[in-house]
Amino acid sequence: MKIVVTGGAGAMAFPAIIHFLEQKDVTGLKIVDADRQRLDERIAILNDERVEAEVLDLMDVAASTETFAGFDVVYNCAFKTTCTAATRAALQAGANYLDLGGFDKPAQVSMSDAFQNKGLIGICGVGTATGMSNLMSAYGVQQMDTVESIRIVDACVDIVPDADHSRPLYWGFAIENIIDEFVEDSPYFDEGQLKQVPALSYPEVINFRPPAGPVKVATTVHSEPISLSETFKEKGLKHVSWKIGFEPDFEEKMNFVKDLGLLKEEPIEVDGQMVSPRALFLKLVHNQPPETKKAPDFRGHMMVIVKGEKAGQSAEYTITEFATEALTLKMQSKGVFSSYRSGLYGAIGALMIGRGQIEKKGVFYPEACVPPDQFLHEAARAGIEIEVSRKTLIDDR
Repeated sequence: MKIVVTGGAGAMAFPAIIHFLEQKDVTGLKIVDADRQRLDERIAILNDERVEAEVLDLMDVAASTETFAGFDVVYNCAFKTTCTAATRAALQAGANYLDLGGFDKPAQVSMSDAFQNKGLIGICGVGTATGMSNLMSAYGVQQMDTVESIRIVDACVDIVPDADHSRPLYWGFAIENIIDEFVEDSPYFDEGQLKQVPALSYPEVINFRPPAGPVKVATTVHSEPISLSETFKEKGLKHVSWKIGFEPDFEEKMNFVKDLGLLKEEPIEVDGQMVSPRALFLKLVHNQPPETKKAPDFRGHMMVIVKGEKAGQSAEYTITEFATEALTLKMQSKGVFSSYRSGLYGAIGALMIGRGQIEKKGVFYPEACVPPDQFLHEAARAGIEIEVSRKTLIDDR
């Protein structure tokens, strides 16, 4: 199969590309990005004859359509604002499509009939979250006759002490997305109603597996409460929540710059010039000096708890995913030090599309089209540890 990876010079694309090149049935891989210098650096590192590169502005639908033509799958790892344009270009090129999560998913889903008419698949959000979070939830839901609640908790922490870095700030996935998670209201499905609550609401401490350990998690802007509550409404679902946690040093720094106003987009006047505080912040963090001490070591661990009823008994399924030490060391040996799970999960989804393992045609959220048990199996084969446990709950009435 032939695959295009957009945002190909970015952190999320790198683990995906590594996984693709380990597959014998991937015969061609085109990586595209707007940054020529970073793209050339990526090509030099990969040194694989199956790989070609192209500079591309994804917002140029005509150019993207030409680039995607002749490829089986487009895997979009670029920033979320590109997803609608990239979906449209894949449709026009006759290629299947998936991404890590878009800015306007309803606009993508509105192309479902057109994708179906061409026998194509489009999937909105196949990373760690959204993506694996949805499919772990779907797996739990499949075990139940009725479902009361789905709780998703995730950790993304750098286990290297802050003092051991020379750079002042590291992040495990797109910093632009993290900023939104610190400032935007969070969807929260409760008592059968979709609500909006302030960012970082309902904090709690979760004991994740070492080396992540105890982490404070809280709500952030994520689509799982929206899509899961809609997809599984016939199961009687009453509650869906998403919460994530970071290491305390990172959270303290982000809250500090937030309180200063540096995460606001609206321009302010500085010596006669209008400057966006967020644009200035992003410019500075993307231009930090090279690390002279220790590189970051991001570790993630996600748990999904599904409560409901099975065969007349109250039950609870807990599904967990955790990157094994062997997989982390392999990725680090190849130069991947970000939280690589999202890129890897999207790669698994792209391969499943290319191998004909996803039958539904159209544009969907992942839980509506991807077989969850098969996806979890493929993740385990890639080096992710998957654990499922069940509790039968005694009714005290």
